[in-house]
Amino acid sequence: MSNLQFHIEPGSWQMIKNDSLTYLMGYDFQMLGWDREAQTIDFALRFDDKGGHCQRHRHLASTTVLVMEGEQHLTEIHSSGKTTSKKRIKGEYARSNGADQNPHMERGGPDGGVVFYSCYAPDGRLFELVDDDGTIIREVTFEDMIEAWEHYQEEVRA
Repeated sequence: MSNLQFHIEPGSWQMIKNDSLTYLMGYDFQMLGWDREAQTIDFALRFDDKGGHCQRHRHLASTTVLVMEGEQHLTEIHSSGKTTSKKRIKGEYARSNGADQNPHMERGGPDGGVVFYSCYAPDGRLFELVDDDGTIIREVTFEDMIEAWEHYQEEVRA
């Protein structure tokens, strides 16, 4: 089991950005801990006030969310093309019990947002990233996230 420490300082976050998408994608990521035996992983995302989203995705794992600062805005994308919007405010808690039916996008509110996530992935699968047409372009696993964070930490130390 790995337990890390949460830091709000700007240098403690990994910036994730992709300018090649059809939507504004940019946020900061911080790993908080994981337990390989229990197949749980905890992390935080920080969204700025400029509307940067995380990648369009669908959760495969049971996920618990707590909005720690600001707001979390979600846009769920239905197969019909219709969208449903949802807003969570500071202190709001939500939990899913497994795979999402539809993909969605997340971003911060007018003042940004910091959101805590805790995922339980008994089969190791966390998310499916999807393109504009809803086609799965990549599956993100428990090990993918740990390896990416460890690689980032090695770069920071170098």
